[in-house]
Amino acid sequence: MLEEMVDDYSSYLKLDVSNSFQTVQDVIDNMLTRLEELTSVLQIIKSKNQDCNSSVTNDIRKYRNEISSLSKKIATLNTVIMKLRCNVDRIEKQVEKAEADFGIINDNKIKNLLKPFLKRNSVPPASNVTINVPEKAQFISVLDNFDSDPS
Repeated sequence: MLEEMVDDYSSYLKLDVSNSFQTVQDVIDNMLTRLEELTSVLQIIKSKNQDCNSSVTNDIRKYRNEISSLSKKIATLNTVIMKLRCNVDRIEKQVEKAEADFGIINDNKIKNLLKPFLKRNSVPPASNVTINVPEKAQFISVLDNFDSDPS
């Protein structure tokens, strides 16, 4: 009886695992194929990256002097713009002071500044009016920022 029982239960333990292992083997082979493809794509990207890197490095070395010169020119132009802004501010302050001295309304500066010359009065101006002569404006020269050397 024991032998019969062992025979009966042994059939339950007999498994055909070759089919299951074949599916696992197919998945592993597929994964290895994809990994090989990914490796080859990464190698191509790496080689392209090295080519691009060397190209950019060579361009940087090649144009280094020109970039340095250009940055110096930009710095000089920035200095010139700051000095010009300072000069324009000084001129504006003197124009505002002159407008206040002559009693000119600030609607249209140029038109109102030229109005006394364009409009002739038949009455001569009063001789007792004192005109304050403004001090000479001191401007910062921007020409000192430019080299006379064309290089």
